[in-house]
Amino acid sequence: MSTAPPLPATDTHVPGPPASGSSAAVRFVTAFGATLLPLVAAMVALELAGSSSAAGTWPAAGAVVSGWALATAGWLHCRGWAAGAVLAVLAAPAAVLAGAGAAGWLTPAGVVLWGPVSTVLAAALAMAAFPPMTADPTSARA
Repeated sequence: MSTAPPLPATDTHVPGPPASGSSAAVRFVTAFGATLLPLVAAMVALELAGSSSAAGTWPAAGAVVSGWALATAGWLHCRGWAAGAVLAVLAAPAAVLAGAGAAGWLTPAGVVLWGPVSTVLAAALAMAAFPPMTADPTSARA
């Protein structure tokens, strides 16, 4: 007979599938919603306020769209987006709208409407193309 203490019982628990809250799809939808819903809410508020404001001149429209771009860049930076991704989301709509404005296809009110809308769409496309790896908003994105 041995006088050694008995060995502790081993854990025979077999890990099951991960919890539904940790699946990649749930993390993606959560990150997608947490990033875009505040932008959409701000865009709707801007459009409702912009329709009654004096954004009928080019300087006023430029100021509104520039303010929107700064606010969007700040929000995406706070969500952990890399500077290149933020710049791409802001530059693509600006280039398209600048071309349409130079051709005379857009009025100042049209720029105030389509500037924020196209920026939100560009952010959604960027998120779909480069989904976040984690639900951690501080992680850097490429």
